Amino acid sequence: MINIQKYNLQVIKESGGRYDLSRTIRSAAAARDVFIEVLNLDKRAEEVFAMITLDVKSKITGVFEVSIGSLSGALVTPREVFKRAILTNSKALIFAHNHPSGEPEPSADDISITKKLVKSGKIIGIDVFDHLILGNENDNYISLKSEGYID
Repeated sequence: MINIQKYNLQVIKESGGRYDLSRTIRSAAAARDVFIEVLNLDKRAEEVFAMITLDVKSKITGVFEVSIGSLSGALVTPREVFKRAILTNSKALIFAHNHPSGEPEPSADDISITKKLVKSGKIIGIDVFDHLILGNENDNYISLKSEGYID
């Protein structure tokens, strides 16, 4: 006889709130508004990598802080990102992270992790719609999709 552990996966909601935002994400600006309103991503003193999970109709199913880093970076791995996406039955994702310096220019690491996440998503059938980099002003952001880094 052997002992075998049986596991059950559950998603437990941390907290929620009512926001005057569109439930369906149709633009980078709409996604930016969610990241700012729900996570205050434009005001954080450390770099935070976050994501919005979407269903097949691009409706928000969840908002996650995936990684909280330091002033100059946050560790992000496909495993941590897609674990959350799979648990929420997501069809698509939108990523964002802030640059505490206030300058949203993408670094080589930003571009590299974006490409890695897009490739990982294609393998498991979860689309990456965009990756936003936010500065410290409301309209100071860059869409890596608009910049041509995401097809």
